[in-house]
Amino acid sequence: MLPPRLPLSRELAVILGALLLLLFVTPVADWWAHDSLHWSTPYALWLLIILGALLIDRRDDSDES
Repeated sequence: MLPPRLPLSRELAVILGALLLLLFVTPVADWWAHDSLHWSTPYALWLLIILGALLIDRRDDSDES
């Protein structure tokens, strides 16, 4: 028997977490942290992460009654 699959929202949360680590912990952070980029770049990246979390939460709420 196959193990039960995780809900899609959990898989998306793991992907979002991996993206968060990739953007803010790895050497990729050196790419967007240069002085030559606009001061709002880190805030825009955080906004994308927050919007992704909101979309995952909205998708997860649809199965609750």
